[in-house]
Amino acid sequence: MDINSAFNAAAGGLQRADQGLQRNAETVARATADVGDNEDLNTALVEASENANLGRASVSAVNSVDEAMETLGRLVDTRA
Repeated sequence: MDINSAFNAAAGGLQRADQGLQRNAETVARATADVGDNEDLNTALVEASENANLGRASVSAVNSVDEAMETLGRLVDTRA
């Protein structure tokens, strides 16, 4: 996997995590306002945890790509 595709995958993961957390927050808000049901609330809370994990994993991937870019830059500087 090249660096650009790794970064794009990580950025996509962050975007999916953000969208999922927004959707989960809306569901929790509706459920706590007695507009939704408890099953929706439970599902939203579990999905929020999954989306938070996705976000953390994506940030870790972005950090790894950044470190790879720094290492590659140092190698290029050394050879130049």
